[in-house]
Amino acid sequence: MEIQRADIGYRRRVIRTLSAAGILLLVLLVALRFALGYVSARMQPDDLPAALSMLRFACFMLIATCLAALGGHLLVRGNLIVRDRRFPPRDVRAVRDTPVREGAEAVRLGRASQIGGLVCVLAALLVAIEAWLSNARL
Repeated sequence: MEIQRADIGYRRRVIRTLSAAGILLLVLLVALRFALGYVSARMQPDDLPAALSMLRFACFMLIATCLAALGGHLLVRGNLIVRDRRFPPRDVRAVRDTPVREGAEAVRLGRASQIGGLVCVLAALLVAIEAWLSNARL
């Protein structure tokens, strides 16, 4: 069985990027908590529901954006796998050593990736519609 070897430099870049993103998101979460405390202490009680509605809308739209990005990635990856009839595709760098699958088994993985991508895109669309409709009701 053929093994596609991991690209160590790529693995290090992925780990650094994910670590930096995690730290940045943690800092943003703490900043948001302090900002909400500051704003809510100075906000009139009548204005609070509208502000919370806008925050809820923004959170839902961020979730929809993340789901759409993941769905797009899964669709592109699935298309590459089906086209090459090989998993992982030849032009993709691996983060870890990966057994190569070819033929019908690879196409099955590619189709699963495509289906997962479509499900994520559909979920993103549903989340965005729900956010829009729930914001319109308020």
